Amino acid sequence: MEDRTGMPLQVRQVRHALTRQFADLLDLTDLPGLPEAQREQVFLSRALAAKAAMLVADYTAAEAAEAVTDGADDHGIDAVLISPVTAEIWLVQAKWSNRGAARLDGTAVSKLLQGLERLVDYQYDRFNGKFQRLVGQVNSVLNGYTPRIHLVLAALGENGLTLEGQDLLDRAVAEYNAHGELLDFRVLGFADFHAAARQDTRPAPVSVKAMLTQGWHTNTIPYQTFVGTVAADEPAAWYAEHGEKLFDQNVRYSLGLTSVNAGMVETLLESPHEFWYFNNGITVLCDSIRTRFSSLRQPTSHPVHLEMINARVVNGAQTVASLHYAHTRDSGAVQDAAVSIRVICLDGAPVDLAQRITQATNKQNSVQERDFAALDPQQELIREDFSLSLGKSYVLKRGVQEPAPAAGCSVVEAALALACSHPDASMAARIRQDMDVLWRQGPDGIYSQIFGSRPSALQIWRSVRFMRGVRNELATLNENLEGRDRVIAEQADLLIIHIAFQLIGIDGIDDPGDDWEERLEPTAKRTGAILDRLRDQLNARYGQYRIVNLTFRSAESCRHLVSGVLLSMEQGADQRPSTPQQPGRKQRRPNSVPVLVEHGRIEDGTQLIYRPTHDTERAALHHWLSRAPERGLASWVNDVRKPLIWAVDDKRYSPSALVMQMWEEAGWVERPLAVQGTARWYLPGEGTLTDLAEEILTDTDAMGDGSGAE
Repeated sequence: MEDRTGMPLQVRQVRHALTRQFADLLDLTDLPGLPEAQREQVFLSRALAAKAAMLVADYTAAEAAEAVTDGADDHGIDAVLISPVTAEIWLVQAKWSNRGAARLDGTAVSKLLQGLERLVDYQYDRFNGKFQRLVGQVNSVLNGYTPRIHLVLAALGENGLTLEGQDLLDRAVAEYNAHGELLDFRVLGFADFHAAARQDTRPAPVSVKAMLTQGWHTNTIPYQTFVGTVAADEPAAWYAEHGEKLFDQNVRYSLGLTSVNAGMVETLLESPHEFWYFNNGITVLCDSIRTRFSSLRQPTSHPVHLEMINARVVNGAQTVASLHYAHTRDSGAVQDAAVSIRVICLDGAPVDLAQRITQATNKQNSVQERDFAALDPQQELIREDFSLSLGKSYVLKRGVQEPAPAAGCSVVEAALALACSHPDASMAARIRQDMDVLWRQGPDGIYSQIFGSRPSALQIWRSVRFMRGVRNELATLNENLEGRDRVIAEQADLLIIHIAFQLIGIDGIDDPGDDWEERLEPTAKRTGAILDRLRDQLNARYGQYRIVNLTFRSAESCRHLVSGVLLSMEQGADQRPSTPQQPGRKQRRPNSVPVLVEHGRIEDGTQLIYRPTHDTERAALHHWLSRAPERGLASWVNDVRKPLIWAVDDKRYSPSALVMQMWEEAGWVERPLAVQGTARWYLPGEGTLTDLAEEILTDTDAMGDGSGAE
């Protein structure tokens, strides 16, 4: 996925991670007067060098920033790392690419090797002031008995080193090592930096200790497991030290003092010796276990001390939190209680074992269907995307405080917004019937339809913001409504949001370069008009005496109402309301179809061809199109709303609506929820509808610039 600057999503994620980590650390004072775009490129190149330092030499971010020497007279060395204790020097050369296609060629490698040559020849005065700070340490290492120099070539690309560069480095290593091991090199590519960016968003691993009292037992086949009893104050101490981090792999965090949890606390405080009998215990997963036995003779008859590395409580989160809460009230009572524990080491286990154990063991407090969405690996990728691309929070689990509105959203808000943006109005009715339909897989649910193709963080965030905008308008309107009108506004909120999404459209919603944001507020302001027309349609179609709540739970009724409202607004209202252009704000480019119609660019009856834009789409439709080639053909009509006549049914469609119809008929299950139709309909020999419209706009802009120079 690329924005209009050509920057792919994963590159944007790396850029955001580097900016967040080094924005206040890197020295850019040597760039006075440099245009902002060029200044950012220099910053990103230096940040890449600093990140490489963190990856190869275990530097902190501040230490890595201090190691950057990029600038005039750096002689191809962008960062210098020094370890006097181990007599090692790392010389880093970094190259950034907005498209993730950076490569270090022979010229770049030659420059680095020339810098290396000056370094080992003690020509320190040839280097810039940033390097001069390090001369003493460099000199100390080079004058030691066994110095080692590591060349680090960091390029934000899949194939970071050209064959010519590789050959130059191989020859240099052979020459420098002719009389002993001195030089080696390492290449860091796109995968290394993206993995580092993802890792930075993940919580630090937690390790805890416990002593299993006598009577415990252990298994080693198929996975190392310890089962026994611990004093209740030990898990309480885990929570005191690590808090909710213990539950990162659970389906939810601690839910506070629910009735079940309050009962546990009461038992702990009043009858601690009975607690073991009334509690299901704790299940802990870990990556490895370190053991220390109290006695080598009949060890199971004596306590065993366990250290659980990267431990996570996957069942018993409520128990652990309750133990901590009770401990803060009466530590002595908790010391007299015991709790069952099961520790499972995942070393050598199947990758999905942790998820299967988590799902199977969560039974004590009621587990809602949405809780299992937190275990979906796609949701974790979305959370990472939120953090890396937007710098915002995406909360998956119950029990976690939701972020402030400007700081992010929850998976619940995301699911509602995506469902409302879906072209099928029946989703609003199904959610009104049963909220859990959001989380169910298969035909009985809609989870796969809204999350199956993993929408981007930007699409979700814009959808959530738009939904909030419409809801805010509804809340304001509700203050002046009463009776049946107020009930309609409250019961039809999801349907109103759905209609608003149909008005704003979702073409470009996941493109950072698109001006979709500029349509958000004006479209949300039409909420009042939507509500009025929905009420009129409801009364006209079903009369004033039908129970409103039942109407908005009917999929068929919702589809009819939405069609009627959209047609009414089209016939009885102007186009989207205009807003005064704010100073310095980019004016929105017109949509492609109106531009083409206004300029008569395509003659009526001209045949257009459907062309998928990526391999996944092409593979999904290949067999369906090959069985009936006319499915990929449409004729043009100069109509701003529905300019395409499909060769299959001779009906009129908008470009995006026809593509969505084709995807549905082709049975593409994992299809995206949004599509830019004008980028897929192609005029043979001339380009897509988007291309043709852009040519017109470019020519118009050029003429406008000329006329303004009179």
